[in-house]
Amino acid sequence: MKETKCNMLRGVEYYFMKIPVSIQKKKDFLQWFMQTYNIEAYEMNWFLQELLENERVLFHVHFVQEIQYCPKGIIISTDETNDVNFLFFKENVQTNDVYTAYHELHLYYNEAFYIQMNFPYSKQNNLYQNVLENEISYDYKMKEQTEEILTHLLYEGKVKYVKKEIDNALANGNVEKFLHYSTILKTLDLV
Repeated sequence: MKETKCNMLRGVEYYFMKIPVSIQKKKDFLQWFMQTYNIEAYEMNWFLQELLENERVLFHVHFVQEIQYCPKGIIISTDETNDVNFLFFKENVQTNDVYTAYHELHLYYNEAFYIQMNFPYSKQNNLYQNVLENEISYDYKMKEQTEEILTHLLYEGKVKYVKKEIDNALANGNVEKFLHYSTILKTLDLV
């Protein structure tokens, strides 16, 4: 249920519709991760420490199980896994340069940034499971349902307004206005 697959439409920025994971939970996980796994690359340790200390940036960081469809982010893997240790990507650009990821994260700190962590027993780790974001497809469905409700409410409001204008035209004996709004009401009924 918690597996995330950033199913996003191209060019549309997606905002989570759920309560975000707290910064403290993210910090707790990062501290645990850094204490538990020996990452030999200085740059990766530096990057994680910088991330840990910057709450402004950490607020927009989303930990995900699967990063494949996310617009930008990083994959960090421990030596115990057979995955690449560090990979930053943004759209079609990929690099293992930690400093590029750092600059992207700090230059665009108010944009969503996704991180996939690969380490042994990650699915059993409570700290990691607590920071994973909710199923995006579920959130996206909620967004679609919300948009449908708003569209319906706007339609109902428009119909109510047009009927009111028809009543006003009848009350004032304004035939021109009556015909105009009657035509609009007919087109709304066809929608």
